[in-house]
Amino acid sequence: MLERLLALLGISRQRDEWLSDDDLKPYGEEGQTSKSSPQRAAVVFCRGVICVERREDLAEALHNGQIIIVDLRNVDKGEGQSALDFICGVAYAMRGVVMRVAPAVFLATPDRNLVELWEEEKGVAHNHE
Repeated sequence: MLERLLALLGISRQRDEWLSDDDLKPYGEEGQTSKSSPQRAAVVFCRGVICVERREDLAEALHNGQIIIVDLRNVDKGEGQSALDFICGVAYAMRGVVMRVAPAVFLATPDRNLVELWEEEKGVAHNHE
């Protein structure tokens, strides 16, 4: 468990990531037909109690460069806070950011440069003619 957490934080690698010589094949050995590997989603959206149950998977998605949106509106406050703290820790370790986008809805990115914040300045009236 500790090894997996360290791997999620990018501090160490999981043992199953190491390749043996049997895993490596010379270029072109598999034939000319190539199957395109399935693309993974750029954004992972999680809603409800499953966010608490799969927080390690969400952290892994974040570690793999995916943006995650977590909707904790119908989750027990203590359990939701625990899951959010875990995700915030992973994002912080990766120099990412976690933003609240609505009450109990959060956006987490692995890199703080993936999101721009545009907000209206307080006390400044904008003229929309």
